[in-house]
Amino acid sequence: MSSFDDVGDHVGQRELAPAPRRVPASFLLAELLPFRWWYLWGMFMIAVALIAVWGAFPLAFSITAVAALVAIYAYQLYGTSQRLALLKWGEVATVDGAETLTRGTYYSGTTWYNAYLPVASGWTVQRPRYSGPSTKTKVSYRLGDYQGDIVVRGREYTDGVVLADPRKPSRALCVTAFAYDLDRDESGNWVGRLRPRLVVGMVVWLVVMIGWLTLAAFVGVTLNHPDGPPTATRSNGVDVVGNDKMATYACDGGDIDIVGDDNAVTVTGHCHKVRVSGDDNVVIQKS
Repeated sequence: MSSFDDVGDHVGQRELAPAPRRVPASFLLAELLPFRWWYLWGMFMIAVALIAVWGAFPLAFSITAVAALVAIYAYQLYGTSQRLALLKWGEVATVDGAETLTRGTYYSGTTWYNAYLPVASGWTVQRPRYSGPSTKTKVSYRLGDYQGDIVVRGREYTDGVVLADPRKPSRALCVTAFAYDLDRDESGNWVGRLRPRLVVGMVVWLVVMIGWLTLAAFVGVTLNHPDGPPTATRSNGVDVVGNDKMATYACDGGDIDIVGDDNAVTVTGHCHKVRVSGDDNVVIQKS
């Protein structure tokens, strides 16, 4: 009998509770607050790569910043849906074999230096610091009559448990794909304990996300009008000249003249007159 058959028999003895299983709230929270270095890198590049553009069009940064966060969460929630399905319905698959597809070298591929990369032995996932080549391993598994493959990236696969969804057996992941440890109680239900380092990462991500949205609002509003919205008074009106402007102005009994095309102007307060010259201009009055 091969070593993979031995592993399959060994992990099969550790039965899971009957599906559907409850997913701990701590696991859900960990999915909603995902600390990933490449998420931060992408946000940093958006903030600094086009800084000259943001200076000229501050509102563009706000829109791009929010869009970037939406894209990050769209990607994150796609993976979350698969992981939660496996937590709720997954069964332990039998691993038939593993094949190394690629291994990074000094000259090509990805290498890691002092990075926390998960490696599994059965259900136990360890995350020691690792320096060395990145490996892609094709893992072949069986669940009932279905035979499939998954690709494990990072550390080389040894004998980690593979969970597969019996409703859709092609949906499968190694336990290293979960940020949290899949510990179980005596009845086979998940235990929602989170590692301290994971909790710290969740807090950091929450702070980063709040700061990111605050920055987007600051750039879009404060930098667009450093001293607040210009105010049209009885003695000093406001002229809005140009095309494709999007701005807010205050009125205190004065006049606002809008000259140009495709402008979107929001007016607050009470104006004596608002004169518009040009095409496709939109004026929104707010009290």
